[in-house]
Parts: sequence; structure tokens; C-alpha cells
Amino acid sequence: MTADVSSLGSFKRRRLIGAVDHTASIDRTANIEENADEFYDFTPEDYYSIQRPRQQEDKLLKTQKIREAEDAKRRSTITKAVIRVRFPDNRTVEATFHPSDKIQSLLDYMRKVVARPELPFYLFTAPPKQVMRDMSQDFYSAGFVPGAVVHLTYGVPN
Repeated sequence: MTADVSSLGSFKRRRLIGAVDHTASIDRTANIEENADEFYDFTPEDYYSIQRPRQQEDKLLKTQKIREAEDAKRRSTITKAVIRVRFPDNRTVEATFHPSDKIQSLLDYMRKVVARPELPFYLFTAPPKQVMRDMSQDFYSAGFVPGAVVHLTYGVPN
């Protein structure tokens, strides 16, 4: 199902509703080959391959202005945030938002989607459980870009 409910007009949101099966199928017929003990030894090549990216980062110290410019460039390349909201009965609703939309838009969207919007509910992320209290924050600064799984539960947060 696709529904255009975005505040930006041309941005489309799609709604997928369904149960998610988290059990993984196990292929018992796979032949697992045992590796020799030398495979697990830490070699100088392993050390240098780990240190190389870190050394490149440490080579250039950046000012706050440069860091903000790089962050703005990264933000401009990301065009959507896919948010999956998992209900207590393990059903999932997926919606696509713009990264600059506020978390309040997700809450408003969930009020339209839930069967009984008059019941109090709240949203949280896990693990660790963090109740979303600041609804004025955008998805990018909340860390929900490019995607996130948010849990919905009924009741009042503790």
C-alpha cells in the first residue's frame, strides 16, 4: 500500500503491515570445514589493516566549522529515513519520512494508523530501552537515519 501523507507534498510514504518471523532457517546439510589454528593467529598484516584507517583519521585535525560543513554535506545526501514501528503483538508498520521531519510527525502518523487512537501509547527504542520524550527533535539528530526500529507500547511511560 502506498499513501501520500507527507508534509513536503511530493515525498511518498509507504505503509507495510505484517508480522515478522524472526526465526532463522538452519541448513543442517552444510559441510563446515574446520580451519587450521594458524588462521586465528594475529599477524602484522592484520594489525596494519586495522590501524590504517585510524591513522588516516588522526592525520587531520578538524575545526568545528569543517566538521559542521562535512555534517551538512552528509545530511544533504540522505533523502529518506525508513522507520519501522513494532507493535506489542509483533506486527510491524514501516513508514518513510524525510530526515528533517520531526519525531512528532511519526507520533501523529501512528495516531492515524493504530486501531484505537484514544488509548495512550508511547514510543521507545531498544536496547537499551530509551523512551522518546523530545518530539521536537528531527530524525537525523535522533540517529534514525537511514533507518530505525521503534517500538510502540500502550500505557504511560515510567
